[in-house]
Amino acid sequence: MTTNEALTRAESTTERYRRAGEAGDAAQALTTFAPEAVLHSPLTTAARFTGTESVRTIIEAAFSRIEGIRFHTDVGDERTRTVVYTARVGGVEIEETAVLRLDDEARIVEATLFVRPLSGLVALMGEIGPELARRAGRPWAARLLSVMIMPLRLLVRSGDQVGVRLTQVK
Repeated sequence: MTTNEALTRAESTTERYRRAGEAGDAAQALTTFAPEAVLHSPLTTAARFTGTESVRTIIEAAFSRIEGIRFHTDVGDERTRTVVYTARVGGVEIEETAVLRLDDEARIVEATLFVRPLSGLVALMGEIGPELARRAGRPWAARLLSVMIMPLRLLVRSGDQVGVRLTQVK
């Protein structure tokens, strides 16, 4: 296979991934992943999702909480692609970047996610953490996680509203 053919296959993979994200179609998104794929959380290095079922769980949870996904960037080569989208989660605007590593069949074998701004990352944490706990059959943990994130949400919101004004150069 030529480099151009491999690049075309990689671009096809990320196009399917993007279309699935914009449609909120977890099943379609999963078709872009290799069975042994690893997804690295944007929230913590302590959580990573390995294998189809684990990746399915996080993608379904994310698509149930993230609204209005619109991709605006897809760059890279036949082995590493980077895709970026904007959306809203918990009423907060986010921008997520996914660095995707592909195998010889142009399947995603590793996805590392990054979210900005901090208020968006905190909103994501407040939505996805409890959702994952509910899906794991631990409603008490979902409630606990929701309570644990409240002070951080308040601090970040204050920083966005007051802290930013204090740092502006006139």
